[in-house]
Amino acid sequence: MFVAVLIGATWISPYTFSLLFVFISSFTLKEFYDLLAKSGAVPHQKLGIFAGIVLFLVSFFVARGALSEAWLLTLIPLMLSLFIAELYRNKSMEMPFRNIAYTAIGVIYISVPFALLNFFVFPRGMGYTYEPKILLSLLFFIWANDSGAYLIGSQFGKHRLFERISPKKSWEGFFGGLAAAIIVAAMLAQFWEQYSFFPLAIIAAITVVAGTFGDLIESMFKRSLGVKDSGSFMPGHGGLLDRFDSILTAIPMVYFILVFLR
Repeated sequence: MFVAVLIGATWISPYTFSLLFVFISSFTLKEFYDLLAKSGAVPHQKLGIFAGIVLFLVSFFVARGALSEAWLLTLIPLMLSLFIAELYRNKSMEMPFRNIAYTAIGVIYISVPFALLNFFVFPRGMGYTYEPKILLSLLFFIWANDSGAYLIGSQFGKHRLFERISPKKSWEGFFGGLAAAIIVAAMLAQFWEQYSFFPLAIIAAITVVAGTFGDLIESMFKRSLGVKDSGSFMPGHGGLLDRFDSILTAIPMVYFILVFLR
């Protein structure tokens, strides 16, 4: 059901896309701050989430040409306000550096990648026309990778990929996921008329590599805190951070490549 909502909202219009990803970004960031609280830190949860929402919405209107890029500088006073807010907390003297740093890390790790999605769906050179195909392709590559890695890894996985962090991941699963993503790229090239196989395959490969690191990074966080899931947003599947950990690292890397491909 969630996958259908995700695809539908992204495809229908820029407004359904923005509403959905403001929600996803906010609740993913909340889960991240809740995890950090288990370590004893007290991040500025409300201020961090507010900064993330502002960053996403400003990026949305900048990407579609309604605001100038100078508006992105609004993030500077928002981030500086963290230092001021820490002065007025009762627990500010306990670990102020940690609280401020963890709040900022949440915005950088989660809010910035989601904000970059606005520049995926409003690609430069297309007259600020809403174009969700690259974003949908990115999601399909992530899901194909997950499925391929699980199927091949569970059947043939013998060589551990990163046993210290994730004992179940294998090199066989990694290449199985990569092959599945490349196959999806070939299929999409038949339907997305303006995108050929080669650039889609490059995006697929980068998505798999970066997404694998994203999954390992979140596993590292959870292992350090002794928790299994980031939250319970989707019973039986964990939280939103569990669902989007791969894409958080894939988005910046794919965007970096798209700048050069275009």
